[in-house]
Amino acid sequence: MPNSAPRPWRMFLPLGVVLLLALLWSGYWLMASASAKQRLAELRGELASEGLKLACTQEQWGGYPFHLEFTCTSPILTYGSGSELRAANLLLVALAYAPWQIAALVDGPSTITAPGLLPTQIMHQRALGAVTIGRDGQPSISAELPAVSVDGFGRAEKVMLFTRPASDGATDVAVQAKSLVYTPVGQDPVAVDAARLQGTIESNETLTLQTFEINQDTLRYWGSGKLSLDQQGHISGQIDTETNDAKALLVRISPLLGLSEGQLANLQTVLNLIGNGAKMPVIAKDGKLYLGPFQIAELKSLY
Repeated sequence: MPNSAPRPWRMFLPLGVVLLLALLWSGYWLMASASAKQRLAELRGELASEGLKLACTQEQWGGYPFHLEFTCTSPILTYGSGSELRAANLLLVALAYAPWQIAALVDGPSTITAPGLLPTQIMHQRALGAVTIGRDGQPSISAELPAVSVDGFGRAEKVMLFTRPASDGATDVAVQAKSLVYTPVGQDPVAVDAARLQGTIESNETLTLQTFEINQDTLRYWGSGKLSLDQQGHISGQIDTETNDAKALLVRISPLLGLSEGQLANLQTVLNLIGNGAKMPVIAKDGKLYLGPFQIAELKSLY
């Protein structure tokens, strides 16, 4: 008669398989975590050699079992000898099985400090960024900054940024903003429903602006062109702009232009001659900003 005695080991087989898989996964996670630590250290070293340094009051790694997490308390991003960006906390997160996709979460407020610039505090909710490393090692970046505001400058419901590598060392850039309000000191605020731009930052640091567009109610203002920095650090270049309603545009921006009554009257005359769908270049040259033939502002050096 065959032996029909129960085999207790069978009930432990599934448990043994689970424990073995857990052990293998733990080993993989430890190796992935060590690799991530090494890569981040290398990246920080590469950036530091170019003058960009990240410092934290406290650093911590974690995320087991499915994430790789790097926490930086009170991060300070320093560029050169005097430019700084400070935030409350920085969290980098990657899936353990897809470490080439990285999410960055930044808690506000953030503070920018630069030579010749008073410390500027940027209020915002938790900012979310995502970085995807391609096979060539080049990153594609997307970022979302909600409920952002800067005293004396303005606020926005949401600002989004996207970048990706382009040919010949260039970088494609896209920016979108929703519900913008520009609030210059001592002047009435200027509201914008939506704004967007698409361009390419060339390897020679020239910005080729394929398109930008600003919308407010039925008013549209759009254009394209090229911008760069001259030897003195001033923005230089030309953007050819158009609008579907020149008179409405002038009403909205005339308080910001600082034109004399005579200059404003001349500009109105030119717009009347051109017609409602006006086209006019915006030119930055020798530290001055022109709207067509009219100087409308002095430009500060960016370094």
